[in-house]
Amino acid sequence: MPDYVIPNLLNAGRVLKLLASEPELTALQISRALSIPRTTVIRIVNSLVREGLLESDERHLYALGPALIYLGMRAMSGVDLAGLAKPLLKQLADRTGETAHLAMLSDEKSLLMEVCQSPLPIRAGAPAGTLADLHCSATGKVFLAWNFRGRLDDYFRRTVPRPRTGRTIVTAERMEKEIALILKRGYAVDEEEFFDGIRCAAVPVFNSRGHVTIALGITGVTQRLTRGRVAECAARLKAAAAILSEALGYRPSA
Repeated sequence: MPDYVIPNLLNAGRVLKLLASEPELTALQISRALSIPRTTVIRIVNSLVREGLLESDERHLYALGPALIYLGMRAMSGVDLAGLAKPLLKQLADRTGETAHLAMLSDEKSLLMEVCQSPLPIRAGAPAGTLADLHCSATGKVFLAWNFRGRLDDYFRRTVPRPRTGRTIVTAERMEKEIALILKRGYAVDEEEFFDGIRCAAVPVFNSRGHVTIALGITGVTQRLTRGRVAECAARLKAAAAILSEALGYRPSA
């Protein structure tokens, strides 16, 4: 029986190999480098972005995505990003008393990759595998702040965010102001925007190119995770995120 191959799967592999050697290319540059029709390249890169194998920015430049980091670390050492994060999540949960989680940007959603539940009997938090909308979750707002600046109008027009509570931000104008605050203080807060009575905080994890497709967060009931405690918990999140960012090859500029 002759070997059967799927041409566009082979082309997808060629695209990934090209971006491994020449990061941050446009679809047109990829098309010219590989002699693949631009329309075919666009379908391939869009599919790879949806799976987290590629990421893109507001300039429409494509680079290797977080799922490849995960797969690469598994292939090279048997240690995945979630595995690296587990002791940090446990430490965060123990020290804050709240549920800690690691999330990944996936198809314009925030995907919970790993969760460490609060050690306290009254706790909040979703299980690993949960997908949350970007506009109403703390990790999601981290991804909006670092990946969708200048594209919020398009994002809100395409996704038509719905209010989950009376506090949910559902307009690009309000989110622009929220993102300015997030970038200024370095962390995002979900102020009962996903569920009433639940507050979350999250910080970015940077990869080797300084991009953000991973975030660390905590979730707690508002009676315990008060507004007054958020900054303190965010500082702990930032310290843990710095460790993960360094593991991903991030080196902050002086």
